[in-house]
Amino acid sequence: MVRASSRSAVSHLHVVATQPVTTSDAAPLIERAVEIEVLDGVVRCLAEGDGGVVVLDAPAGLGKTALLEHAALTAADAGCLVRRAAPGPLERHFPFGVVRALLEAPLREASDEERAQLLDGAAAPAGSLLLEGTVPGGDSTMLVAHGVLWLCSALAEQRPLALVIDDAQWADRPSLEVLAYLARRIDDLPLLIAVGARVDDPRAPSDLLSLLGGVRSATVLHPQRLTPRGAAQLIRRLAPDTSAAVCRDCHRAVGGNPWLLGELGRQIATHGPEALDRARDEAPPVSAIARNVIRWRLATLAPRDRAVAAALAVLCDGALPHVVAAVAGVAVDELAPARDALAAAGLLGPDGERLAHGLVAAAIEEDLTGTECERMHREAARALIAARADADLVACHLLQCRPQADPDVSGLLVQAAATAARRGAPHTAAAYLERALREHAPGDDRGRMLAQLATVAFDAGLPDSQRRLLDALPEVRDREGRIDLLTRLAALNVLGPGDADHAELFERELARQTDPEARLAVEAASLDALLMIPARNLERARRVAAIDLTATPDPVLERVFLAHRAWVGIELGTPDATTCAALALEALEGDLLLREAGRRAAYHLCVRTLVMTDRPDEAQRAIAAMRDEATARGSLRLRAGASWYAANLALRSGQVAEAENHARLALDLVDDGVNTFTGGAVMLLLYALIERGEFDEARELLAEQRLDGGLRSTRWEIGLRHARARLWLAEGDFDRAHAEACAAGALRDQQGRRNPTWTPWRSTAALALAHLGRREEAAALADAEVELAQRFGAPVPIAHALHARAVAEAQDAARVARCERALGVIADVPAVLQRVRLRLELGRALAHMGRRLEARAALRPALADADAVGAVLLAQRARRELAATGLRPRQAAIEGVAALTPRQRQVCELAAAGKGNRAIAQELFLSVKTVETHLAAGYRKLGVNARSDLAARLAS
Repeated sequence: MVRASSRSAVSHLHVVATQPVTTSDAAPLIERAVEIEVLDGVVRCLAEGDGGVVVLDAPAGLGKTALLEHAALTAADAGCLVRRAAPGPLERHFPFGVVRALLEAPLREASDEERAQLLDGAAAPAGSLLLEGTVPGGDSTMLVAHGVLWLCSALAEQRPLALVIDDAQWADRPSLEVLAYLARRIDDLPLLIAVGARVDDPRAPSDLLSLLGGVRSATVLHPQRLTPRGAAQLIRRLAPDTSAAVCRDCHRAVGGNPWLLGELGRQIATHGPEALDRARDEAPPVSAIARNVIRWRLATLAPRDRAVAAALAVLCDGALPHVVAAVAGVAVDELAPARDALAAAGLLGPDGERLAHGLVAAAIEEDLTGTECERMHREAARALIAARADADLVACHLLQCRPQADPDVSGLLVQAAATAARRGAPHTAAAYLERALREHAPGDDRGRMLAQLATVAFDAGLPDSQRRLLDALPEVRDREGRIDLLTRLAALNVLGPGDADHAELFERELARQTDPEARLAVEAASLDALLMIPARNLERARRVAAIDLTATPDPVLERVFLAHRAWVGIELGTPDATTCAALALEALEGDLLLREAGRRAAYHLCVRTLVMTDRPDEAQRAIAAMRDEATARGSLRLRAGASWYAANLALRSGQVAEAENHARLALDLVDDGVNTFTGGAVMLLLYALIERGEFDEARELLAEQRLDGGLRSTRWEIGLRHARARLWLAEGDFDRAHAEACAAGALRDQQGRRNPTWTPWRSTAALALAHLGRREEAAALADAEVELAQRFGAPVPIAHALHARAVAEAQDAARVARCERALGVIADVPAVLQRVRLRLELGRALAHMGRRLEARAALRPALADADAVGAVLLAQRARRELAATGLRPRQAAIEGVAALTPRQRQVCELAAAGKGNRAIAQELFLSVKTVETHLAAGYRKLGVNARSDLAARLAS
């Protein structure tokens, strides 16, 4: 955690306090009935407890601010808490500035007790940002966003919350990402996000509208220019005697722009219809009309006042008085009379601090030459440096200036970049460093700057981090710096968005290094780089085996090589599971790899090894340590990885509800920017949905992720193909399941991954063939899988393969023997799903042999276990098999503990342990409303009315 400047970002934003919001007596808006109807509708829904997102997208002057004001006043009248912010152009580089403007005041105004309640649990990162100015470093934006979500949830519990943001095209990137995060989760919250933006502004983020307007619950409105009739109505409000012909001419002159029509109306009211002739020159563009209107007003002012207006246009809102004075070239004590003159001319807003409209600033800036505008920005930078202002505030102005080979400028920009990176604004840090590199100042350490830029991009998971690392490598000369860049570049192929084959680059680096220790460090990075190059898996295995661990003086590198040896065993099936697990556990000793988990693959390989060798206790401890490390670092990448591994472990252990919960969390996290685990999270969620019999939702997930058709070659292609095969197998589409399983197997074999613990495609294909009546082919595939699984020795893959072989078996007695043998293999591991499948097959075979009592003895625990873990599909089959033995099995319960769904039981158990709804929602990554729904259903099924009764009822 790092501390931001004592200068609050809020001071740079036009924040409107919530209390002064009162009903307006202003005249109704003209030709905005559709927009007002939509805004009134979402406010009504907000008052009733439903959230919404409204984006107003239109060019300047079309009334976005007036519509947002209407929404804010309507929400305030409905009893909502209204928070507003309106950033300016220079504020794009203040990380989380808009978020702080919106939410800092409610926290500071709360009592200590209220503040502690608002910031309880997952909301804590929001409190650190808003109260202390601290944010986690690196890829922390989504962790802050999650904290803001829970803060907004707590505020909205008191009364509905409306966040109103005008001029969002100037908002800082982290704030936009936080707002987008809220928008995607707004359905269950009484929260309204209303945004006004000029998306077509060339300086606006290119994906602004998709970030906010692209979410499912968003309504995007495009206010239009006024019609001639509307223009006449507006002008006659200001100049009642204006003729229809003059009104039409005004409409034509400004293209129906409401703000410019209002300005013309005021001119006509003062100077008469001839004011229109002064404004137009054969119907010039709207921007020319705006310039002329502003020029009229400025022309009546003194040079001092015009200079202050130009300074305000360049500096934007919130500039310090001495900076405005320095840029305008006037004394500080002359600012007050200059502001009075500008306000009298209608050029300043009602607060006397900001220009009256964005068009005013634009018109003034258009009349400034590029040289004059740059001079003013440089003067602002000098004044701020003299005042010892923050480096990032100075840097905002330097970004507007051309390079002049000034080492002081590049040094300040590098300093500002380091501050921005610590504050959780990697995009801003990258912009500062790029500008510093363009300065080309004598004495600049360009290698260091490029390395810093690459590191910022990597740590934050920016999409261009791979390019940054490659750009930096040729400029970095020192050995440690080059090895660090190579290590990060290699890790992108495993932990980030990298997808290129850089093997030749690593080979050249190996040839370049003569020092043995340096060569080992490069080799470690090279092995990471090769992990995602399937064609070179066998080569990687040979290189790992050739490394002499006794010649590795660095304990971190020694553990890296141990982790790679363990993983090679997982891929190839040799050495056996016991040896692989031992290697992984040895590598994890001392937590050295844990501290490297953000930039190396080794820790991740160890965790996956423990999962796939059926060492659940050790795997659980390693996952918990990784989750704690993610929290300590504020790393979204590590948190996503921990959730994915937890889902993998839960599914392998048969805990379907837990696996679904972790998979959804991993998918939610990676969907917000860290795309490393996306395919893996989808794969595990598919498996969980299949076990629950939720085939429609599984198909919807595939369609949503565009994985329902042809699959492009990705790191997750094998796993996704196998998951689709399992879906089609469960749905009874056996031909399709067989073909897809074989396709997954062909890819896996091409990559040299022969171990069935990786993807048991033969077992899946054998099950499909058995259901098609092709038992001999099924038996051959299953036998091959059994042999490979036994050679490796992990219990779950052996049981999986023996189950497929039992299904393919034509003789009941042989089938019984195989099932009993498989049950013995997994007797000491928590493989619930495999145990249920084997008991179902055993019970069926025994019943077919006429041994009904023994069949029931196998089927009853199968039904109980399936119900307990939420494996709906297996539970349904258990009931059918029990009925076939002549026993009437209990139906799926409609009341009592057995009637609870896995999620309902999870919620009830946490409530019984004394946790409140908000704490439960945070732990399970649900909304409070969803928790309330599950808890209400649990109360009804359990027949209780209070939390205090839950524990006893759940234990009965």
